[in-house]
Amino acid sequence: MFIDSHTHFDIIQKKTHSQEDNQIKTLSENKIKHAVQVSISADGLNWSYKFASHFKDDGILFSAGIHPSSTAREQELMFLDNFLSKVLKTDKNLLFGIGECGLDYYRMKQKKEMQIKSFQHQILLAKNHNLPLIIHIRDAMEDALKIIKRYSPVRGIMHCFSGNKKSAKEALDLGLYISYAGNLTYKKAFKLHESSLYVPLKRLLLETDAPFLTPEPLRGKKNRPEYVIHTYNFMAKHRKMQLQQLKEQIYENFTTILTKNQD
Repeated sequence: MFIDSHTHFDIIQKKTHSQEDNQIKTLSENKIKHAVQVSISADGLNWSYKFASHFKDDGILFSAGIHPSSTAREQELMFLDNFLSKVLKTDKNLLFGIGECGLDYYRMKQKKEMQIKSFQHQILLAKNHNLPLIIHIRDAMEDALKIIKRYSPVRGIMHCFSGNKKSAKEALDLGLYISYAGNLTYKKAFKLHESSLYVPLKRLLLETDAPFLTPEPLRGKKNRPEYVIHTYNFMAKHRKMQLQQLKEQIYENFTTILTKNQD
């Protein structure tokens, strides 16, 4: 069984006009045991919740959070707080984590001050509710790691990891899991190739971040959750290990995170 620990079904639907039932059917056909619908804005929280509720028997979970490129004023952060309180009382088992949140200095769609405030707010939410933080970092590794360290210990996942071996070590030292997306499979992704060998198997996850970062050999198409299989295949060959062993370890890592959510 495969796991896609980070995907965006809502964005996939907008970009490909695919139907929800067909998306879920394709997951089953490709032996995707779980996929996490990751929220990126206050406006999308209810959609993510309803989607996971409808397809919970098909292994769909969701996250609740605000991306650093999304608006995160007081009203959005308060909406997130209230939404989270409601879900934790009624459907806690559907909720995988808080995020994706973090810092994005590449796009800079929001001012740095807003990004930092939003990130800190969501770190505290994750800590207060014993949930993992789903962390987005782009061109902001140093600042993001400093913030995480300030609030340590923090349970969490470095989503779509883009750092080098040094950054991977810092993240691992903070107790974080590291997740790689389809860009790991790109021939010139030397930094990712190196860091992915450094990460211990017990701290590793794989994802699509669909519809973005489509893996080889399908690069050029819109990414889909079932394409995570190609990233698994690449990682297994890259680490010179059996695909089945990799699948079992990532499944164990994923379920370990879920189990701790219930503590």
